[in-house]
Amino acid sequence: MPSSKTAQMPKVSLYIPTHNYGRYLGEAIESVLKQTYDDWELIIIDDGSTDDTRSVLARYQHLPKIRIFYQENQGLTKSNNKAIRLSRGEYIMRLDADDYLEENAVLVMANILDRKPEVALVYPDYWIVSDSGEILHLERRSKVYEEDELLDLPSHAACAMIRKSCLVELGGYNEDIPRQDGYDLWLRLVRKYRVDNVNLPLFYYRRHGNSMSSHTDRLLRTRQEIKRRFVASLGKEPPRVLAIIPVRNDAMAEQPPLALRPLAGRPVLDYTIEAALKSGSLDRIVVTSDSQEVLAHAARFPGIQVLPRSRELAKPNSPIEPTVLYVLEELREREGYSPDAVMLLFITSPLREARHIQKAIDTLQIFRCDSVVSVYEDNSYLYRRGKHGLTPVVKERKLRLEREMLYADNGAIMLSWAGAISPGSFIGQRVSHIQMTIEDSFQIDTEFEFWLVEQILRKRVVAGGA
Repeated sequence: MPSSKTAQMPKVSLYIPTHNYGRYLGEAIESVLKQTYDDWELIIIDDGSTDDTRSVLARYQHLPKIRIFYQENQGLTKSNNKAIRLSRGEYIMRLDADDYLEENAVLVMANILDRKPEVALVYPDYWIVSDSGEILHLERRSKVYEEDELLDLPSHAACAMIRKSCLVELGGYNEDIPRQDGYDLWLRLVRKYRVDNVNLPLFYYRRHGNSMSSHTDRLLRTRQEIKRRFVASLGKEPPRVLAIIPVRNDAMAEQPPLALRPLAGRPVLDYTIEAALKSGSLDRIVVTSDSQEVLAHAARFPGIQVLPRSRELAKPNSPIEPTVLYVLEELREREGYSPDAVMLLFITSPLREARHIQKAIDTLQIFRCDSVVSVYEDNSYLYRRGKHGLTPVVKERKLRLEREMLYADNGAIMLSWAGAISPGSFIGQRVSHIQMTIEDSFQIDTEFEFWLVEQILRKRVVAGGA
């Protein structure tokens, strides 16, 4: 039994917010009871559950280290802040009701905060498990500051241990953002405090419910909103961003050229132009091409500047950097205009939207990076052709459980500070990213991809009109 002092003033406060997760809740609570570290309290907030949550909690209500609170449904963010107010520990950690801890989780993370008073938050690697608890794979994270300087990938919102004093100073969770994974808190925290992580899997994250594509899209949209709010809170002047839309003539290809070919009833070029205009965050938008037909079409759009480029710059497989430097030089000589940053928007990515453009610009301002690229997650095995045939791109071929997540460039957005652009590379050394869904990342490099993108666009039109 804990001493009275421990019961009143625990070192660590764990809390479980739950809403209709009765079928998992017992496993989460039991994982806390099995901790090798003893100086803790557990706060459970039943957020208006209508399943068997109360009967599950009844089994634990007699335990002195567990406090249970019932409330009408208020959502996760408000439940988090309530738990912070109720907590008595020096350190605090959220455990989601459908996840569970490794038995040494609290011990390891509390010891790190004890040894490193300059650290405000520590987080671990974790296992991803199925609805039934079967291990799917291990989620490993790079070591902060040593392998990851940008800190543009947040810790998992659950099972990260944080000093309560820092959490209170930051104002807790932002209740204006009801659906979030802790990303808002991460952005505010890493700007002010140091963080640390431990490369040990210390909890089990359960993957279940809605399809992953639907979940990922909601998550990315929420993070976009969080970034927008965070940049606005900085109170800084937005950068002057020049968008360049490079278009080749395709004189040897079938007519009309790709830029003017109808795609779901509209020219391919129009989708990129309209996304750029709709973003409202671009200082200038320039369409540059060796095709007078393309330039004449682009010039019909208010707010679009056209700039002819030579056949030499527009050759197939020619690098993009000479075109970028040409546009910058022309604008500087003709108008004395020099942007803070340059964005490349290729017409082969018509599924890119205005929100992606804005998110890239926000990302460039938030993190200490030279460039931002758009990507999608790719957990495939990739090979290259070598002397003895195919060899893995990642040197050590690992089991799927231990496979490192890779990111594929989807060609939708490339953004760099002007000072980071060189004749040899548009992308600087420190590269952050925006993640897009696979559906938003399709390009039209082949006839099949053209057809596939057209089906997606038609589906969106139908959905928008429903």
